[in-house]
Amino acid sequence: MKHLVVALLLVSVVNSFVTPVPLRATTVPTLSFESSSPLPRFGKRNLFVVARAQLGVSIDYKSLDDEKVADLFAWVSRAFAGDERYNNLVVALVAVFGQVPGEQGVQLQEMLDEAKRRAPSEEALVGAPFSRRDRESASLGAMGAAQWTGQWKTRPHALLDVRKLASAEEWAKALPRGARRTLARADKQNFTVVASPILGGQPAPHSSLAHFRCVVAHELRLYADLDTGEGFVDALAEACGRYMGTTRMAGEIREYRDEETGRVIAFAHEVRKGRVVRGQWFYATNEAARRYVWFQSVQDLVARAVKAEGVDVVDLGPSGSDAFSELKAKYGFKSVDEWTAVADYTSSGFWYGDAEDQVGAGGAGALLDMVAQALKDDESPWAKPQSPTGIGNGGSLEMTKQPALLSLFHRAVRGVWFPVALLFAGKSSYREFGLFY
Repeated sequence: MKHLVVALLLVSVVNSFVTPVPLRATTVPTLSFESSSPLPRFGKRNLFVVARAQLGVSIDYKSLDDEKVADLFAWVSRAFAGDERYNNLVVALVAVFGQVPGEQGVQLQEMLDEAKRRAPSEEALVGAPFSRRDRESASLGAMGAAQWTGQWKTRPHALLDVRKLASAEEWAKALPRGARRTLARADKQNFTVVASPILGGQPAPHSSLAHFRCVVAHELRLYADLDTGEGFVDALAEACGRYMGTTRMAGEIREYRDEETGRVIAFAHEVRKGRVVRGQWFYATNEAARRYVWFQSVQDLVARAVKAEGVDVVDLGPSGSDAFSELKAKYGFKSVDEWTAVADYTSSGFWYGDAEDQVGAGGAGALLDMVAQALKDDESPWAKPQSPTGIGNGGSLEMTKQPALLSLFHRAVRGVWFPVALLFAGKSSYREFGLFY
């Protein structure tokens, strides 16, 4: 079996050199600005520094409101629906927030008006019905599969070992006083929580304008200074990319709504695989941030992980800053460099609870799991032990085995095998939409 799996990977690598990968053709919208160079596409930071210099367009960042966010969603929804005229993020931002004089401005306004006429309602689910296999494959990168498959080392992950915890109350009692106060405040907030699985062949349960608003607000808080406009366009570009990413992946959504208005104020995206529950993404409006929703979501995640059978670790993933790493540490989540020695993602497939069978789908996700499982077998001559890594209060965990052959294989083919393995199962997760070129 091990030889067969490795052979399949070798065949996929060989095929990648002789078989072209079909890509969706993209074109720049036919809008004529005072610039001889093509409009830049999403993929660069400081997008509008480039666009503003080339096009001479001013951005009215102070006009940001609920209606403008809805306009942006209407535009990108047309791009997601396959309308090539809308398949350029810079043009989208110019149309919604720019001040473009003359005929060019008229053309943009006409396109925006058309997008608004065809815009979905606030909570209509408009995400593509990706297959379960595609969703699982798209989840691997964000989950850190590069490290557990031996491809390359990722950033440290914030982990909490729940095996010795009898309850979430026991976890909370061990936290600093300030952390316990914050959790108490979170418990007093008036919001409701509903869990929804992300199923194959159906739109994601968070692929709506209501959820897009959460992502936009979250990224603006992280990247933008709304007093000066600095980082404004970067944040919106990041929000579009992150919205598309989370709505393509597998897992489960826990949706937070204001109890009085019924409006969506936040959502947490979780993925369970192997013996780990991963807090994959969390996006919240400013209102939710003031109401301690993130802290409640962490507490709820720990409580469910303690009760669940077959869960050893809660993983909150890498942090974007030292401050966030310190915040996670206050709640017992220690940053672990060799986190794959602690968090077992490879012993079983993706978990779907009652919604679907527990076993992960075939294709890239299953293929990688098969390889990792085969090569870490105790009898495998390629298995290499790792040193135990401490977690929590300094306790050590059992040693695990890293598939050393995968690292050797990676070097032999100069890093192509991991993306090729994903492509082996179907379309690329990263090139389907020209909006993200």
